[in-house]
Amino acid sequence: MNVLARHLLNARKVLPSIIKRSLASEATNSIPRTDNATPSPPSPEAAAPDSEIRFKVVREPRRSKILYPEFVLAKNGIDSLRPSPVFASLADIYEIDGVIPEGKEVWDRLDENGVPKWGKWGLTLKVRAGNGNLDIKYPNFWLRDNCRCNKCVNQDTMQRAYDTFSIDKNILPTEVVTTKEGLRVTWPTDHISLYPWEWLMKHKRPKVRLLDDNNKEEEPKPDDRVYWGAEIDANPPSVHYDEIMANDSGVGIWTEKIRKYGFCYVDGCPVSPEKTQELLERIAFIRVTHYGTNAFYDERLCLTFIGGFYDFTADLTMKDTAYTTLALPAHTDTTYFTDPAGLQAFHLLSHGEGTGGKSLLVDGFLAAKTLEEHSPAAYEILRGMPIMWHASGNEGITITPAKKFPVLNIYEDPEDRHMKLMQVRWNNDDRGVVQLKETKGMTADHWYNAASQWNKLLNRPDRQYWAQLEPGRPLIFDNWRVLHGRSAFTGKRRIAGGYINHDDFISRWRNTNFTREEAMKQIL
Repeated sequence: MNVLARHLLNARKVLPSIIKRSLASEATNSIPRTDNATPSPPSPEAAAPDSEIRFKVVREPRRSKILYPEFVLAKNGIDSLRPSPVFASLADIYEIDGVIPEGKEVWDRLDENGVPKWGKWGLTLKVRAGNGNLDIKYPNFWLRDNCRCNKCVNQDTMQRAYDTFSIDKNILPTEVVTTKEGLRVTWPTDHISLYPWEWLMKHKRPKVRLLDDNNKEEEPKPDDRVYWGAEIDANPPSVHYDEIMANDSGVGIWTEKIRKYGFCYVDGCPVSPEKTQELLERIAFIRVTHYGTNAFYDERLCLTFIGGFYDFTADLTMKDTAYTTLALPAHTDTTYFTDPAGLQAFHLLSHGEGTGGKSLLVDGFLAAKTLEEHSPAAYEILRGMPIMWHASGNEGITITPAKKFPVLNIYEDPEDRHMKLMQVRWNNDDRGVVQLKETKGMTADHWYNAASQWNKLLNRPDRQYWAQLEPGRPLIFDNWRVLHGRSAFTGKRRIAGGYINHDDFISRWRNTNFTREEAMKQIL
């Protein structure tokens, strides 16, 4: 008998028994059970509308159905979209001054009304999101550590006033109440913490859009920055000197324009290094660098290294191309610092016996957006491959960052948890050696190709804003966003200015555009 004949014969013998077992199994499953065996879990269709547990079917190949319990809100359908009287983004299972019960075991996590209980697993809140109700979990230790009462935080310094690590790592509340003001938690020793609802929602995980009183999703925070190119020449941002020097309201207008546009002129400034320094110090102290301070003694210009304000001419006092008459391509300053300068200011005090020297500004954030849209791979390389930068032209100075940094530096936005561009670090003249060692699949060749595309964007005429600086009209710009350069010039130019740390700039912006309470909510 050949092989094919044997297979057919075996199939005829086995097939009837398989069919018989299958039919018997179906018959058994269709007959109600009368023995004492454990019953099968109810199907989703048979479950009561307000049941605390819903079962979902997980199908596996060549196996029977397996039913797993899934904890969900007891109330389903339209009821789950109604706002709570306590806080609009909470599900309507919460009541004003309602007590959330404790769950003793892991399986005991919902009360009869569908309210999540608190326990050793932490505290869970049911919130209303665009895709239905969602559980947000807060660990007990984390909540206790973030109490902001006057016993836990020194109200004069706003610093934590207790030892975090003296808290019992297994701490549990003794009572949890939903009040209109927030979640009130009583801890052992009768310590009471109140967590405002807005604060709890700000720190929720996962980050989802919640519903408001009208069942509409909360709008994502809009990007209100203005991205620009050569067209900004028609109406560049500016503020008058007198407005800035008069009060903090003027400083608020000034810092907001710098934040929004990345740069701003100051009209009507006295043509004086002293007045220029006073102007910059309306934002914050001027950063000291290895460039030092140029000061006048006996009508001679000398380097003092006392402060950070600069007042210089193109005489190569410092060995840097900025101290020459050469043209400079678009770049950011101090790429070689671990923390590059935040703001930079230029005030042309004089330009005699010569021409040229137009200033160039390029919106680096717009260039990065364009690169990401048209060449995502190049964008990923410039944000993912760190390289070295240096300043070593002067005797005794060899400055490099504490570690390598990429051209595009990103951060996680605390509002929507998306990764966003924070800083452009670009000066090809100050760039070190691109390593040959592969970094996350990226090579030196990849970097050069990506940098070439970036360089083309920076040199597009429609992206370059050219303007001639004028005495009495200082320019200040965000060195983390806006690249600057200049055309070559002849004659003798005298420039005054300085650097301001980015953190100090943002602090001044925040405190001149928001109340103290609003500013604190942004950072805590």
